[in-house]
Amino acid sequence: MAVLFLIMALQPALNASANSISSNEEEIVRMTIGFENKVDLTIFEPYPHEVHHIIDSLKAVSVSLPQSALGDIEKSEGIDWIEKDQEVKVDGQVVDWGHAPVKASEASRSGYTGKGVKVAVVDTGISGSHPDLHVSGGVSFVDGVKALKDDNGHGTHVAGIIAGMDNTIGVLGVAPGVELYSIKALDAGGVGNQTDVVAGIEWAIEHDIDIINLSITTFTDSLALKKIIQQASDKGILVTAASGNDETGAGQPAGTDIAYPARYKEVIGVGAINQDMKRALFSYVGPSLEFTAPGERIYSTYVTKSGTTDGYAYMSGTSMATPYVTGVMALYKEAFPDMSTEQLRSFGQEHALDLGKEGKDDQYGYGVIQSPYTLSVKSFKDLKGNAWYSDSIEYLLDQDLIAGYPDGTFRPHEQIKREEAATIIGRAFHLDGDRRASIFPDVQPDSYSSGFIASGYEQNLITGYPDGTYKPKQSINRGDAALILYRAFAYPFMKNDVFSDVKEEDYFYQAVSTLSASGITDGYKDGTYKAGREISRAEFSVMLARALQSVPEN
Repeated sequence: MAVLFLIMALQPALNASANSISSNEEEIVRMTIGFENKVDLTIFEPYPHEVHHIIDSLKAVSVSLPQSALGDIEKSEGIDWIEKDQEVKVDGQVVDWGHAPVKASEASRSGYTGKGVKVAVVDTGISGSHPDLHVSGGVSFVDGVKALKDDNGHGTHVAGIIAGMDNTIGVLGVAPGVELYSIKALDAGGVGNQTDVVAGIEWAIEHDIDIINLSITTFTDSLALKKIIQQASDKGILVTAASGNDETGAGQPAGTDIAYPARYKEVIGVGAINQDMKRALFSYVGPSLEFTAPGERIYSTYVTKSGTTDGYAYMSGTSMATPYVTGVMALYKEAFPDMSTEQLRSFGQEHALDLGKEGKDDQYGYGVIQSPYTLSVKSFKDLKGNAWYSDSIEYLLDQDLIAGYPDGTFRPHEQIKREEAATIIGRAFHLDGDRRASIFPDVQPDSYSSGFIASGYEQNLITGYPDGTYKPKQSINRGDAALILYRAFAYPFMKNDVFSDVKEEDYFYQAVSTLSASGITDGYKDGTYKAGREISRAEFSVMLARALQSVPEN
């Protein structure tokens, strides 16, 4: 099964009420009940009952009560829908070569670790004492068990695939730099209720989690689960989930699709492959499958089922494949912070390693997801290897300073924005890019460029406007680009009056004069520089590449 990765702590389950349920009463059922306007607990007062969760965002409640009470409650005023709270369980005890197929090592060499991305694992918990895992926090919906206690081992195994620390022991995760959070929704047997998962997802939404890993499955559709996942998607949260395992050995029934919640369109459904790059026989398939990833005999962090001994183990299942996709998506979030969730999914689809039939198919989806390892000019459909700017763009790609767009283009002739320029310069000079507030009121603290804009200003590499703003979405002109590079590389002034439209009184005069004398920038055939003309991505790339290549090595 797949697991969710969440942030911080969730509200504890609500243990109800005036009329508690005794063990000797009639058959008790656990239901999820949705209300039209607001949750009204008074309708349960005539019956013995226990309220487990109030899910405010869905106007719903998880409650256990006698079977005989359902008929009357269903007819009560204000009730919108009722469904049984289905059991869910971990899906993957069919028992690490897995980095190679997804190119995780290449991404690591490129410097991507998932830094700054918040990942929540909804599962059996994550061991907070494991020496190969750093868990930032979490919450438990299992009575009497803390979030950082894993009394099964499944959640800890999933977490290691995602975020095993880059140290001298154990295993290395796909994205060891993420902020890892544990949401414990399944017990020591790997079993829990859907509303525990729903409550966990709601908590993740409230705490701004970036990616939720669900290595859990059920084959029963749930309105509550579907609604909360839709809310997560609307908030820009990526959700990954396991396609499901055939535990019977009889094979998946013909004509069926993958399991829930992976089947929902808002969720990235993940199947498993083996070391031969073939579909693992236990892996469920279907039209809702989006990616495949390594899932057979995967080595990762583990605990004994008593939860007392930390260690490592091999496990197999689509539960193990899902965290590979979660980890790669975390690398995407770091590499392309300005992309939406749909753009990130599209990027993954376009760059997946196609297996099986050409294009998307039921067996492999779009194929094996690939990490954002170094791209080349040939990767972009709108770049040609013999263009005047190709070598410069190739150099910057090799240095992981620039990237293209989700549709597979680079758009060399598109104007570059001030926030893009600050980000590229910040990466080139290894500035602190952690998102944060800056001196500029029009730079949102959570924007992808905020950290580099703050650092660039602190290092006197960039400046704002007289009114105190930065105008991050505004295009920069050729004069401003020259000034940024002049400051960034601390060139000594060199007089070079070669452009008829560049005068000593111009604010960019020293920058343009010096950079032209240094061979960093060029003018036009008519002898002008056209400092006020907006600069393209290709032009800026050429100037930056020349500047970086001219710096003497230590």
